[in-house]
Amino acid sequence: MAEDKFTSFIESYRSFTVIPDTSIDSLISAGILLKNLIEHGWDVRVNLDPKVIIDYPNDPAILINLKPINEQRHLPIETTRTSSVTAILVNILEKSIGGVSKWDKILAILSGLYRGYYDFKGGGFKGAEDSILRELESQRVVSEIVGLRAWGSKRKSLVTALTRTLVPFIPGITGNPENASKLISEVYGVSEPLSVRQKEVTSEDEVKRVSELVKRISELSRTYAKRDLQLQLKLVGDFYVQLQEHSVALELEAHESIGGLMVYESSCRDCVLDIVLLPLSVDILPQVLAISNNILDYIAVFLSNQIVEFLSSNGRVFECDENLQRPDIIVDILLYHDLIPEKDPVRFLCNGEEVSVLRELLRVSVKPEEAYAKCMENQLCRVQ
Repeated sequence: MAEDKFTSFIESYRSFTVIPDTSIDSLISAGILLKNLIEHGWDVRVNLDPKVIIDYPNDPAILINLKPINEQRHLPIETTRTSSVTAILVNILEKSIGGVSKWDKILAILSGLYRGYYDFKGGGFKGAEDSILRELESQRVVSEIVGLRAWGSKRKSLVTALTRTLVPFIPGITGNPENASKLISEVYGVSEPLSVRQKEVTSEDEVKRVSELVKRISELSRTYAKRDLQLQLKLVGDFYVQLQEHSVALELEAHESIGGLMVYESSCRDCVLDIVLLPLSVDILPQVLAISNNILDYIAVFLSNQIVEFLSSNGRVFECDENLQRPDIIVDILLYHDLIPEKDPVRFLCNGEEVSVLRELLRVSVKPEEAYAKCMENQLCRVQ
């Protein structure tokens, strides 16, 4: 989206609503707009209720990854094939209002990783994140590592890290500590697999061992589901994030943090609202991650069985749980692996009612007015 189009809109309408879809990228970008524009004197609100778009079509609104109804009053901003919408908006805000925070830029990098836009083999982003990453790397805030992308493998045993990793989803390993333990024992030649830790790969011996591990994981996964030709590449490469701001010292594994946000978002029907608040303060993310960490191992086991069955049977209705009240994380997992149904939205059975999420209805080309009318204020939508 052109910077001048955005600038023209916000200057024409000093008061407007921002309405994002419920992808992590969209929610974070809505929070960044809210924070930065309010700080510079705009009257801005964030509303997730899609019915606002059809009930008040003449009210000015920025729609993030949603379709406009009134082309004159609605400004759509979308993720592209190379750039997260968060990175696009961070770059535009940097130029149009005179700067954004380092925290906003970190969130832009996390959004780009969430979209899968970093090429660890080639070594770079292809879109708006690239210049942001170079700046943060020069400040030693973000650093790329050669290592496993397993969630939490810097702090936890490799068995635990692999079994709790949902993106990439590893059929036969995610949610299956027995298989993971057996594999680690064989590859590392140990009788106590929970003693093995492996994040960064720094020696030739570690390169050989991790290469063998990734190869064996890929072979095992084929016995549980269709082969993902890119799985081996998706298992290697991560970033560390280090930030000291005020009284908060932040140290993160990037992909684990993204995973924690995905788990938290789907853990309750209205948790999406908390993701919007992330840009407002650095100390919100650690609190969110602490909550998701308490349920992550359980969610990995609960979801792994359903996803493996989905992949082997070419589709099914997913089921909710007291710790899984939204299907957003399921959508994200299937999108990441390019396994999402082409013509049908992901369906989620909860309390006797089949629902999906708004972004799924739009993905399968339900007309915007019809999709918005089907959805509740939290963008859960009834499907037949």
